[in-house]
Amino acid sequence: MKRKISIKLILMTVVFFKYSMVLSQKQTFKKLDRTQEKKINNLFNEWNSSTSPGASIAIIHNKDIVFQNSFGMANLEHNIPLSSTSLFNIASNSKQFTVFAILNLAKENKLSISDDIRSHIPELPNFEHKITIQNLMQHTHGIRGITPLLGMAGWNIEDVMTRESILDMLSNQKELDFKPGSGFSYNNSGYMLLAEIIERVSGSTFHDYLRMNIFEPLGMNTTVLFEDNEKVIPNVANPYYYDGTTYKRGIRNFKDIVGNTGIRTSIQDISKWVNNYESQIVGAQDIFEKMVEPAVLSNGVKLNYCYGLKNSEFEGRQVISHGGAHIGYRSQILRFPSENLAIIVLSNNGSLDADGKAYKIAEILFKANGENSIDKADSKNDLAMLNSENIDFSGFEGKFELQPGFIMEFEQREEKLFITATGQGTFPLETIGERVFKISQIGATIEFTENSQGEFDSLSFNHGGQKMNGKRVIFKLDVSQLEAYIGLYYSPELRTTYELKIENGTLIAKHTRQDKTVLTPLNNSEFSGNTWFFGSLNFQYEKEKIAGFKVSTDRAKNVLFKKINGDIIY
Repeated sequence: MKRKISIKLILMTVVFFKYSMVLSQKQTFKKLDRTQEKKINNLFNEWNSSTSPGASIAIIHNKDIVFQNSFGMANLEHNIPLSSTSLFNIASNSKQFTVFAILNLAKENKLSISDDIRSHIPELPNFEHKITIQNLMQHTHGIRGITPLLGMAGWNIEDVMTRESILDMLSNQKELDFKPGSGFSYNNSGYMLLAEIIERVSGSTFHDYLRMNIFEPLGMNTTVLFEDNEKVIPNVANPYYYDGTTYKRGIRNFKDIVGNTGIRTSIQDISKWVNNYESQIVGAQDIFEKMVEPAVLSNGVKLNYCYGLKNSEFEGRQVISHGGAHIGYRSQILRFPSENLAIIVLSNNGSLDADGKAYKIAEILFKANGENSIDKADSKNDLAMLNSENIDFSGFEGKFELQPGFIMEFEQREEKLFITATGQGTFPLETIGERVFKISQIGATIEFTENSQGEFDSLSFNHGGQKMNGKRVIFKLDVSQLEAYIGLYYSPELRTTYELKIENGTLIAKHTRQDKTVLTPLNNSEFSGNTWFFGSLNFQYEKEKIAGFKVSTDRAKNVLFKKINGDIIY
């Protein structure tokens, strides 16, 4: 049955730019003009408010900060605006500092990047394959990602997580996602282990090592490591995220979990680190050359990921980059060596696409005199916003499989459409067309396709120019069929138990410390979970009876849960 959507369009122009559609002729950046400055400021107009968290940005040319500005608030509770000295968690941009520390220790002959990591952390399991320090730095180690493991084990985002508990959990794993060197999986486990190695080899705490070898020599006097959830940090920008209605505080209680994240720095301080790649006040040429060597898999495939940095191209020129995302923090650092140019975006707004903003600044800078460049692109005021009056999203509701085991579920709540993706959480969608929506947090778009019966049975997902198609999930099992899956399931590796039961005709996985996971059948043995830590479940059989299941997400594969008989006391 065809469902009509009554939509009133506000008369505005919709402008979409892909990063690859900017230049027909390569331009060299020479000087920032007023037109470009205005266009850059316009990119952040949406967050230039006393009621919104925002961002600090800087453009560096020939080691001089030629543009710097801050938008929005550092603290919504106390009405404190962001400034050039506000401290942000740069999240995964911390990884390049960790790599520098490892390579610096290697230069001092205190370790080798070819070392087996068990020679430094012997309590780690023997996976029957050597995992090197280099594997950790390049995400080619195959160790499961700690974040989804914590979620599966019942840890909540607000729990106090310690390095000791992380090491204990990683030491209890029995399998790798892949043979070291044969694959790539970006996750935080490797960098947490690198921080542990740095401490054991150097004899200093991770914070002290960075302070003595990087922060103090470069004059990064306000930069600190947030290694203690109770630590007081002056001038820190609080993290926020938008839940579709209002901004909320982001909470993450880490205790000595570093290496993968944790550095709090300002736009002024991080500029000194960025300039150090050229000035080399700390470090040496061979270290920085190593950091941009691409990872090469055992089958010869070369990646654009290197050592805590990405080495790729943007509009025909080399760009060295890395992004970061952690609760409400976002960051992106781009360096264009041939132009002696760098772009930095630091944000305390989880809804702000720092990656997209940084590249759009690059678009503007590489246009001759700003001609034909973006004018306030990607802000809410420049998209064709839809009147929410009388909108019916029910035709889009349901579940779509984007790839095996990866489900996008859409649900209308009042006057918004929400998406819940396998292992990714729930986000509100921004309406930009009759059947086109945007996930603002990552800058991706979704377009639904209508079949001849007037039903939306497929969609296309576009992120960064990469397009994937998905089909509506139509496989179903009735209650009598679902009863075969009911029971208690225990994971020896995570030391935790789930109960599978039926609620309102749906199979769910229930844990005492987590939100229930709704399980969607894809076939008789494979189900998809709707929580960020439960991706796909594959049921295992022995003598035609269910013996357990294996859970997989994109960063942790085949975690075994065995079916147990009888009751269990939590």
